[in-house]
Amino acid sequence: MARNGWWLILAPFFLVACESSYSDSSTAQESPTLAENTSPALTSEPQVVVNRDYPVRYEVKDGHIRYRYSGLQEGFEDVYFTQYGMVEIKFTKTKRPNPFKKADELIDLTTLMHDSAIYVVDNLTKNARRLDNALLYETALQSPSLDLNEVAEDMFRARGGSIVDTQTIAGVPAEKWVIKEANSQEWRWKGILMKTIVDLPRNMVKVEAIEIDTVSPLPEGIFDLPTDVNVQEGTSMKQWMEDLSKPIERKQYFDLQGNPISRDSFRRIK
Repeated sequence: MARNGWWLILAPFFLVACESSYSDSSTAQESPTLAENTSPALTSEPQVVVNRDYPVRYEVKDGHIRYRYSGLQEGFEDVYFTQYGMVEIKFTKTKRPNPFKKADELIDLTTLMHDSAIYVVDNLTKNARRLDNALLYETALQSPSLDLNEVAEDMFRARGGSIVDTQTIAGVPAEKWVIKEANSQEWRWKGILMKTIVDLPRNMVKVEAIEIDTVSPLPEGIFDLPTDVNVQEGTSMKQWMEDLSKPIERKQYFDLQGNPISRDSFRRIK
């Protein structure tokens, strides 16, 4: 599971890079305005092991992050999250060179992770795909406290990764991980990816947080998908990474629906 789990941790960012069919468009999305001086308070208090009956990705319940893409793709992405990162929506507007055209390829995506599904909406075509994301919840079982950040760090170490420094990114102290086996570097704060650099054979991907706000209320209805999209069933994350045909059954146990998920429910799925 460790090898596949590694890609599960990275998958939300690289869903953008895997999309292959977009039409040219110059439609722009206004950038939300962050509240001034809203960088989270820094603390040196020791970490306390928490026993919980629902999974978490971050140590912060709600927030908004703005990322800048550079390298293979250039542009910006706004991310809003709640439920400690288990519900998250991304608005991605980037461009990348198209080897078959002189013009750049435009990418305009809305990606919603909610319950046991990921919805990837191509805003240029109004088509959407639904991906089964139940594997994320299964992966949380590798942590005694259902902490996906703890799982991610264990995976980094298993692949020869280590923390080499702490740097301030967007006003917060992010731990710098170097994972030599994956040719990547990551800066993380409270489980939140603040910056990543992945070396590719002919290029690189760099994603860096330039603003973070964990204080201001989230916009009302921010996690609602557009109503004018054509949603089609896609593959599951497990099939995508492992090429397995067996579906994950009884996914309803993974759905948050506003309520914590019990550890017993997780075990009944296995």
